[in-house]
Amino acid sequence: MTLARRLCWSLAVALAGSGQVSLAAQAPPLTCVVKKLADGDSFTCADGRKVRLLLMDAPELAQSPWGRMAKAQLEHLAAPGTALRLELDRSPTDRYGRTLAYAYAGNVMLNEWMVTNGWAVVLAYENVRYLDRLNRAEAAARAAKKGFWQAWAFRCQPKDYRAHRCGDDPDRGKKKPRNR
Repeated sequence: MTLARRLCWSLAVALAGSGQVSLAAQAPPLTCVVKKLADGDSFTCADGRKVRLLLMDAPELAQSPWGRMAKAQLEHLAAPGTALRLELDRSPTDRYGRTLAYAYAGNVMLNEWMVTNGWAVVLAYENVRYLDRLNRAEAAARAAKKGFWQAWAFRCQPKDYRAHRCGDDPDRGKKKPRNR
């Protein structure tokens, strides 16, 4: 995304959040043709944009076998070549430059589908448009023991794994080598 386009989107999102203008009425829909899935909550578009799905967190690939399983589930709806519609929230990009979005394959919101089926948990920051909806989906998935709630039950949440707070983390307690 060019700097000018990013600035326009940031302004549109800011105005929409202030109630001064409707983002849906002003912004053309964003689309993405999936080029490659990175894991269970992010992918790359054919145009090179990297997208991180909002309000959900799937296990990391290194959380074997759970991360690979989550990625495989996402691939059911967003295999390479799939055209997706992207919906932005308050913050259009993250600190890594990835587009933050709710992604739709037809009428199915991928973010919600992953949580509803127990392949991801809710993770909220400032983008919270569908937070209540996804919290309800997670509670239902947990109660029904769907996906990972059936056996693994997210004993180590992805955010805790990334922060090295899980007992089954093979690198836990090891010092990371310094780059010199």
